[in-house]
Amino acid sequence: MRLKLVMVISAVVFAAAACTGGASPTPDTGSSESSIPRETLLLGTDSGPLAIRVPAGSVLFDGAGAVAGPEGSLVFSASSHGRSTVLKTIEGTTGEIVSTTRIPGDLDVRVVSGSGRGVALMAPLPEGWDPSTPIPRSHTTIVVADPTGAHAPRNYALDGNFEPEAFATDDQRLFMIQHLPAETPTVYRVTVLDLVRGRVKPVFGPFKSPPERMPGTRLQQVFAPDGDQLYTLYTSSHPGYAPHGAPVPSDASVSFVHVLSLANGWAHCVGLPRELWNQPASAQTMAASSDGTRLYIVDSVRGMVSVMDTETLEILRSETIDFGHSVVADTSAKLSADDGTLFVGTGGERSILYAIDTTTFDMTHQWPVSGDLSGLGLSVDGLRLYVALGDHLAVLDPTTGGELLAVPFTSPVPIAQVSALGA
Repeated sequence: MRLKLVMVISAVVFAAAACTGGASPTPDTGSSESSIPRETLLLGTDSGPLAIRVPAGSVLFDGAGAVAGPEGSLVFSASSHGRSTVLKTIEGTTGEIVSTTRIPGDLDVRVVSGSGRGVALMAPLPEGWDPSTPIPRSHTTIVVADPTGAHAPRNYALDGNFEPEAFATDDQRLFMIQHLPAETPTVYRVTVLDLVRGRVKPVFGPFKSPPERMPGTRLQQVFAPDGDQLYTLYTSSHPGYAPHGAPVPSDASVSFVHVLSLANGWAHCVGLPRELWNQPASAQTMAASSDGTRLYIVDSVRGMVSVMDTETLEILRSETIDFGHSVVADTSAKLSADDGTLFVGTGGERSILYAIDTTTFDMTHQWPVSGDLSGLGLSVDGLRLYVALGDHLAVLDPTTGGELLAVPFTSPVPIAQVSALGA
């Protein structure tokens, strides 16, 4: 199962014009490549990030096996050299290597801090191993390195089965998923490693509630625009489970959002409406508002959008929207720069881009798209919508759906996410 990791880029953006008019796409008006401002895009794929320059479609780097930081402006790659690993830091907008350091052992990058000053590494996964499946093990070794090489790497030998999740905003703590039982994992809980003292501690809820043990399969992760929170969309891997012991039918696989505060160090699960239960990963997606106050959870098959308040952790409203799908290959979502329009893209036999008013939840547009829609992104100024169509990209006018440019670029693997980094 592909895990979508959406990097929410912190940037000053201008409000895009509101969508108006009918439901048919505006014909291409003949906009030339020269009319599209130059911008660097970070493309997320299953094999690693790609950085390209639009409108030319030139590739700045192909980061197979690399990991992008939460902001996307830095990318980190690890390569084995004998008995050591070379960790490189790459500038996202230029593709230039800005630092290199050597670390003992054969290691892969797992997660990167928002500041770019910390990288958590572990031994590579076995070849062909599904990253969404925990590896049975009773002991875990994690290496935390300074990518500049200014400070020596720190090794943490832990009793138990752990996987790095995210760094705290102060870079002094590393949040981890602990899989239980260690050698036959069936559930998980969130823990935190004190990087100064080397101690593992439980992570409590925002209201001091004890940490839960949860059976879940993660579908997607989204960082808040300010990097203070990490949202993970899960579906229960054990029918009958619901967060906080809420009663559910024994055969129901509940969907929920796990909220992790990277600033204040708490974790909380938010249960989603039953209309979003028992759904495949391809039907569901999330999008965070630019002001960080709202998280939108979309199900394109059940035809529902739920809105979560990211401060109170409550579902504010759920609206039924007919997307007209019984099966989809993928679902993507992106908010306009002014948060007034929610764009939802569905891929498969019928790829369609929808525009939804976030005040009325009326569907203002639906534009058929040529290709297998697999991801959405917005330009830094909010005036262009980037649409990933499997292995290639198109640039659309978000107010009309008209294609402004077919980017002359083809990815060797399908594109899952698109993030704009600026010129």
